[in-house]
Amino acid sequence: MLETYLFISPWGDECFHCEKETIRYFKNANEKVDFKVIPVLNMQIIQRYIHRQKEHGFDVVADYNTLFEEMYQTVLDYKAACYQGRQKGRKFLVNIQEAIINEHQTYSKQLGTDIAKEVGIDLECFEHDRRSNLAQKEFKLDQQLSQEMSVDTVPASVIFNLKDEECGVLIDHYDYNTLASVCQLKLKDLEQQQYFEPHVL
Repeated sequence: MLETYLFISPWGDECFHCEKETIRYFKNANEKVDFKVIPVLNMQIIQRYIHRQKEHGFDVVADYNTLFEEMYQTVLDYKAACYQGRQKGRKFLVNIQEAIINEHQTYSKQLGTDIAKEVGIDLECFEHDRRSNLAQKEFKLDQQLSQEMSVDTVPASVIFNLKDEECGVLIDHYDYNTLASVCQLKLKDLEQQQYFEPHVL
């Protein structure tokens, strides 16, 4: 079994593409996979978001603090959705990313509530959980995990073979084929692959 952590920024278009590629691969993979999506949020993420928006010709009117708070609440909403099942949480995340990234909607708590309703989440529990100390604590633990796994750019995945928990591979800004190669090789002889340079943890 492979244990895979995908680190993303909550509104990142590059991350969203990589996330979809990762999910597409694991849906069809022969390997058993424990797959977790870990949102990363810091000032570098905010700067990267602003830069990417300007690259695409969009003006960013909100300041750093406002953007951070809105992205932070997006992550808490995702955590709250996951409490009702990982599949619902993942569906919630994809839907809110589509709304913000593809449809250019502005994040609001109402948008989070509407999307939670779309994916069949119990709204009473969702409203409680999105404000909970547990969700805030898990957010902090996710940021610590990204640091412990030497993730300094997103999107990035850390893949462990559970038969050899000491051996993990960090790959960033990858595509479907690169991910397939890493998983199929079961983390062996990766240094022979010339088209990417994985970092062994």
